[in-house]
Amino acid sequence: MAKEATTIYIDDSAIWVLVAKGRQPQKWASMALESGLVKAGVILDEGAVASKVRELWQSQKIGTGRVIAGISGINCLYRLITLPELPKELLPEAIKREAGRVLGVPLEQVYLSWQTIPSLTGETLVYLAASPRNTVDGLISTLRKAGLNPHIMDLKPLALARTSTEPRAIIIDVEPASFDIVIMAEKIPQVIRSVPLTQEALLEEKIALIREELNRAITFYNSSHADKPIGADVPLLVGGELAKREDVWKLLVGRQPRPIQTLPVPVETPETFPSSQYITNIGLVLKKVLGSEKGAVAYSLVNFNALPEIYIPKPRPLSQFLLIPTIIVGIAAVVFAFNVNIRAQAHTAALNAELAAVNRVVISRRAQANEIAALSKELSSLEATANAFTTTLGSFTAGRDTINSDLSQINKSLSVGGVILENVTHNGNAVTVKGLAAGEDAVFSYARDLRASGRFALVVITEMARQEGGKISFTLAATK
Repeated sequence: MAKEATTIYIDDSAIWVLVAKGRQPQKWASMALESGLVKAGVILDEGAVASKVRELWQSQKIGTGRVIAGISGINCLYRLITLPELPKELLPEAIKREAGRVLGVPLEQVYLSWQTIPSLTGETLVYLAASPRNTVDGLISTLRKAGLNPHIMDLKPLALARTSTEPRAIIIDVEPASFDIVIMAEKIPQVIRSVPLTQEALLEEKIALIREELNRAITFYNSSHADKPIGADVPLLVGGELAKREDVWKLLVGRQPRPIQTLPVPVETPETFPSSQYITNIGLVLKKVLGSEKGAVAYSLVNFNALPEIYIPKPRPLSQFLLIPTIIVGIAAVVFAFNVNIRAQAHTAALNAELAAVNRVVISRRAQANEIAALSKELSSLEATANAFTTTLGSFTAGRDTINSDLSQINKSLSVGGVILENVTHNGNAVTVKGLAAGEDAVFSYARDLRASGRFALVVITEMARQEGGKISFTLAATK
């Protein structure tokens, strides 16, 4: 029998709720939010929003407080990282260390979520997501004030990716105050952009920014996947405000033809159900459906619970359930021991002394045996840990020279003049360089020098913008 799932997603403009039984929507409702209660996905007035949630629950007569919650993708980060093959117990710490290196933000400001992806033998492929603590803490606190129990959480872009029925696709979902772009390749959300919008602006006014971010996302992906780029045959799947505005679809792709259609809805759609408005909630419902439905096909391999560990209730220890039976057994044991003691007094003192001596020997030898077994187990564990760290260290050392050589060339090319580096991110075969330049010519000269060095197979200028004071900020993507 299909299980019921109750989902809730809160953005800057409204609260969205969908209750489904398997793939069958049962109830759906939304409630508009006044401006300023939520901004860029962060709940600023928890009390007011919690009151709205309670009102929505009461008006719809929703009987459960156990929910699957979604958060905005704004300011979230995503990385696909490769690690050596490690023992399961060492993987969390290795991922945390690698996250600190590749994310470029202090880890104390974010919550990390991850899952392993099937990969080649000898390596571990990990999909990593980082969500801002203030966004997550605000949502969980608000839902709890409303009397709800969020037991599963997901990021909106990952929920959107789960609705796709294409292993390679470009997804765009536009809401009044934000839009999300997801590039799917080989069933993995490879590039994600979540951008806030001016809520009062018309859709036609937002198209230019959406198209610019779309082109930037495709260029970024193709610069590091030249062997299998996102071509014109990869479909564009649209949702939200775009779903019913076919008149503006062609403005998104410009002159380059590309198949465009609405995001698929892999659930039953009653005639009155506005599926395009609840596409995020549908993705949240699919978290449970894909995990329980026999024969279900998932076109996104990413499906982890992003709820931070501190918000997951700890299971009650078995000792709490066994407390009363243990007391009863203890009382019975005391009574039995008392009777035995009465009978034992009839025995001679010599027999008692002999029995005590034998007991001491047995206890001593048993303690020695337990100590030896514990030491042996600890020794085996330490040997396994040492071997794993030795392997990991060897892997990191092997790549150190390559990284040093790349960084040396990146600094050497500054000799063209007029360029100041702000940030360099090295991720295996992909390097991202951010900086300031005196002018556009300096940026082009710097990029040409990097290409001419022969160190990189491809150098692409992915972003360039004029700052106050006339300086040019730029971003380069270099591929080995």
